[in-house]
Amino acid sequence: PSGVAVDSASNVAVAGTTTSTNFPTSSSPIPGPQSGTHAFVSEVDSAGQTLLYSTYLAGDGIDAASGLAEDVRGKLYVTGTTTSSNFPTTIGSFQLTPLATSQSFMSKIDPTLLGTPSLVYSTYFGGGNPTTGTTIGGGIAVDQNNNVYITGGTNFLHVGNADDFPILNGYQSCLNVPPPSSTTTPPPSCTPTPGPTDAFLAKFNLAAASGAQLVYSTYFGGAGNDVGYAVAADTGNAYITGSTTSDAFVAKFGNPSTSSTTTSNVPLVYFSYLGGSGTDVGLGIAVDSLQGARVTGWTNSGDFPLGSGTPIQSGLAGGIDAFISRIDTSVQSATAPGHFGTYLGGSANDFGTSIATDAQSNTYVVGETASGNFKTQSPLQGLKGGTDAFVAKLVPKVSLSFLTTLPTVTPSPVGVGNQVTFKYTITNAGDPVSGVTFTDNLPSSTLATFVSATTAGGSAGNGCSAPVNSTVQCNLGTIEAAAVPTVTVILTPITAPTSLGNSAQVSANGIGTTSITAPSATVNDFQITVAPSTATVNAGTPATYTATVTPTGPIPDTISLSCSSGLPTGATCTFPNGASITNLNNGSAVTRQLVINTTARVTTPASLWKTGGPVYAFWFPISGLALLGVGFGGKITRKRYGLLALLLAGFIGLIVFQAGCSSSRSTNITTGTPAGTYPLTITSTSGSASRTFPIALVVN
Repeated sequence: PSGVAVDSASNVAVAGTTTSTNFPTSSSPIPGPQSGTHAFVSEVDSAGQTLLYSTYLAGDGIDAASGLAEDVRGKLYVTGTTTSSNFPTTIGSFQLTPLATSQSFMSKIDPTLLGTPSLVYSTYFGGGNPTTGTTIGGGIAVDQNNNVYITGGTNFLHVGNADDFPILNGYQSCLNVPPPSSTTTPPPSCTPTPGPTDAFLAKFNLAAASGAQLVYSTYFGGAGNDVGYAVAADTGNAYITGSTTSDAFVAKFGNPSTSSTTTSNVPLVYFSYLGGSGTDVGLGIAVDSLQGARVTGWTNSGDFPLGSGTPIQSGLAGGIDAFISRIDTSVQSATAPGHFGTYLGGSANDFGTSIATDAQSNTYVVGETASGNFKTQSPLQGLKGGTDAFVAKLVPKVSLSFLTTLPTVTPSPVGVGNQVTFKYTITNAGDPVSGVTFTDNLPSSTLATFVSATTAGGSAGNGCSAPVNSTVQCNLGTIEAAAVPTVTVILTPITAPTSLGNSAQVSANGIGTTSITAPSATVNDFQITVAPSTATVNAGTPATYTATVTPTGPIPDTISLSCSSGLPTGATCTFPNGASITNLNNGSAVTRQLVINTTARVTTPASLWKTGGPVYAFWFPISGLALLGVGFGGKITRKRYGLLALLLAGFIGLIVFQAGCSSSRSTNITTGTPAGTYPLTITSTSGSASRTFPIALVVN
């Protein structure tokens, strides 16, 4: 087989090449010939007992699978090479027909369907100049956005002809001719003569419209033979490994930048040879969450680079050994602490062919060995044939320490009610590790309140939870080798005087737990007294006191003074030489003058003419004259009697209300500070802590 993948239900998919005419297939496989050499794709259930899907991928030539990938939805992606003129392709795919005898292919399969509908997408990928050009099968990967990446090797040319090898937005557009190192140097002319093979890398967006599915395609190589055997992808980056004339290599490509009118060439973000003085070939690659490329393959170099870690096997044990390496592609340094490597083999020949990593930073390698003394740990079996497969799991060395940079506490001393910060620095003296958890042990809630806990460093998405059972847990995620993430815990002491302590521990996936106790913070209290306890003044005269703030020790925090309650009307509270105290660092008492200003009392008499008086004064004589006018002149009729009675009633009413108008009652208004004895509270505040002292003010 050339590839294995597992879905979320633990169903296992496998791809490879077979010459069997009776290879087990589903009830309705993808149509195609069964005799000859052809690729196959199969899936079995998690128990390995039921064949869920199986089909040939075949045409009229030789079809060989070289890589398999699976997306999060369980769709399968296969790549390889074909000489078939009628290899199964799908309508609207990138290249429906071959341009020469040897071509690459890329197919997407839905194993939940049967027959032709299960072939969701399938395309040739290759050139036609020269017609005798070569294609070498490599790897395939799919990222979180379902973009598909394939790599391999070819010597088909790209010189501007219709049958060119497809190059689009390429880092290197000419076979065997690397691009200039300077962006200001014009690109070279492509030679029309085929030469050695170059590696290639292509990225597809299968959801794009026909003709727009190829995102980029690039050569990658020089004057020798170069092949890409494996590819991996994270969000936005593609990683390939393979071989040059004598060394393995690791390359990392980013994404082309786009504007409304143009798309740039795909950038080469990282490149390194990987090998010694012999021959070294990279056959498998995986990428971890820190952009660490994990590579396996084979080497016969006695000086293969092992980096800064502790290798499982430090030297070549046979003619050819497998190797396992991690390359930190986030830094441009040959001595980065995130680089490490190891040999893995015995006295015969051993090859690492595929590699994977998990969320716990473990590394899994498979390959083949002919060594009876191959290094084993709790083996299922020993060597039984001339050549056997092997499976190996490497766990990271966990070495997390607080001791390289000791915890700090600031400030100390600190005033009660003010925040104190404990800062922890974790140094990773081992391998890159995942699942790093920091746990802070909070003091009793009677001593301090929790304010916050924050992290810096570690992988994206880390953070701290709310306190639970007097502990705070912070997730630091994945930590690179030699990284120094920090955790900052802020508390507010509420009891003083005391010594406020804090402690913590850190581990990776529950392994390698180490603990430490931070230095304690000295928490000092303060008190306030005011003299005299009672002051007597006449209204309008200020009362003067002396407030004294006494700490139990040095306090670097500000203390503010105020009259918090009890001031009478017309009184104000001031501290002429400042209501803030900032100079308690020496632990000595500090005094401030307190002045309570009162207001002299003033009495204003009420008005002698009440509102409405002029109205009565006007209507009273008018009513009398009207009454006389009605009574004189002419005969008194029944109608005049009625009007006379009405006017008489109104006149009598005005006489009654006249008494109200002429009342001599009045209310005097007095302003200023009333006489009396007033209990006052003087408060000193620092942070969330307050201390009070009672005094009295007597106003005559």
